[in-house]
Amino acid sequence: MTSTDRTNTGRATAVALTALLAAGLAIVPTTTAAAAPEAKRAPICTSKAHPEIAKRLDQRIRQEVRLREGTISVGVSAFDGDLVCALGAKNRFDAASTGKVVILGALLRTAMDEGRELTSREKELATDMITVSGNDSAVELRNQLGPERLQRFLDLAGMHRTKLHPEGYTGLMKINVRDQLTLLGVLRTENDVLGADERAYARGLMGDVIESQRWGVPTGAPAGAGVYHKNGWLPYDNTDTWRINSMGGFQDTSIGDYDIVVLTDGNDGMQYGVDSIGAVAVGVHSVLTGESLRTLSQPTEAPEAVSDGSDRA
Repeated sequence: MTSTDRTNTGRATAVALTALLAAGLAIVPTTTAAAAPEAKRAPICTSKAHPEIAKRLDQRIRQEVRLREGTISVGVSAFDGDLVCALGAKNRFDAASTGKVVILGALLRTAMDEGRELTSREKELATDMITVSGNDSAVELRNQLGPERLQRFLDLAGMHRTKLHPEGYTGLMKINVRDQLTLLGVLRTENDVLGADERAYARGLMGDVIESQRWGVPTGAPAGAGVYHKNGWLPYDNTDTWRINSMGGFQDTSIGDYDIVVLTDGNDGMQYGVDSIGAVAVGVHSVLTGESLRTLSQPTEAPEAVSDGSDRA
């Protein structure tokens, strides 16, 4: 382009801008970030019957997660499923020992299919697997069931985004908050997957988790609430970066029964992940029940940072 062409182009642009301004039109540069309209943030909590609680819970979850490092996904179901929260619903996490609840569910469903009670050996293994997070017991039950029965349970439960590990490792099963909420719902409410006795049995084991493993989503639960849960804690090999997960149900509270799931990855140490889950859990419990922290049950500190070993089981 010649200097004359550039001059003519500049004059033409100036004339066009003058005409637009004269017509009262504002010119906003599209490259200016501050001037671009902010995208409307989709809510993570929704409820038809309790919209104000859903709004407060949405804000509290975001607030707690924003203060922590790493990847955190949160799921909540309350008021018989009317209120549901799902932050990071598409994120997939290694299950760690929370995957043992899938094995338990598959075991109970298999016994139902076969029209029998659990054997004394199966009860012994299930108790060890859930209450103390025993890996050897999980391996024995997993091998007894096989991948087909485990997948059948997932399919019946509608846990379509949960993926079993190709080599069967319980802790490397891929999970997400929506499917974990679905699993808790299967354990709590009447359904075609597990019968009332099977659901009560599973909740009973999860309610008898040993004291040193009662951290996670029970942190800040209302005093007197019935609590059943399962945690997972798994570092990456030769690092202090941890995957820390917790899922559980809460019964007989002032608002009825509800479920909470918090899945995390990229934690700098086990305690950091435990603290992240605890902060979220306290926020959820307090918003849902309206109780202050002073009246909530006290949190339990995490045990010594030793892997749950579920990536080898």
